Amino acid sequence: MAGLSDSITIGILLLLIFGAVSFYLYSRMSQTEKRLGLLENLLLTLKLSTEASLMGPDSVEPVSNPAPLNPEDVDDVNEEDYSEMLKATPAPAKAVNEEEAAEELLRSMNIGKKTSVDVNYESMSAKELKALVKERNLSGAPDKKRDIIAFLKNNGVRPTEDSPQPLGPQPGELEGENSGFSVDLESNL
Repeated sequence: MAGLSDSITIGILLLLIFGAVSFYLYSRMSQTEKRLGLLENLLLTLKLSTEASLMGPDSVEPVSNPAPLNPEDVDDVNEEDYSEMLKATPAPAKAVNEEEAAEELLRSMNIGKKTSVDVNYESMSAKELKALVKERNLSGAPDKKRDIIAFLKNNGVRPTEDSPQPLGPQPGELEGENSGFSVDLESNL
């Protein structure tokens, strides 16, 4: 029995050695294949760059042959005439702000119809709105911001009872008996 167990032990050891050698050879072959692949890619890149450098930037063929200009194709302008032409061109007036620049542009374009720029009156303070009323030379402007905005939108015509009113709740509608409940924002929970 001792001979049988010794032969099994030797067989297992030989099998392990054979497996280790096989694994070593397999890993070496796969590494060699990777190196060869990298070397092939490097050689291909060198070949393509060499071909591109030999062709150069002048290798592109022109689509058509350009012809030189004829003397009648060129306008001959005297320097004195050119300076007079520049002097005759009016220089644009510098505008102080964007609105004035836009108005100047519209005037220079000679637009026949009246154009207006929508102004966001709601973002302006009451003081700015009153200054705008004075700037437009309008008289009889109200004191409250909401009324001034309506006054400016109507270009100086005070809204009457017959004039259309904005949709939505009017001031005072949300306060009172119709609201259903009251909210106290000052109290701490």
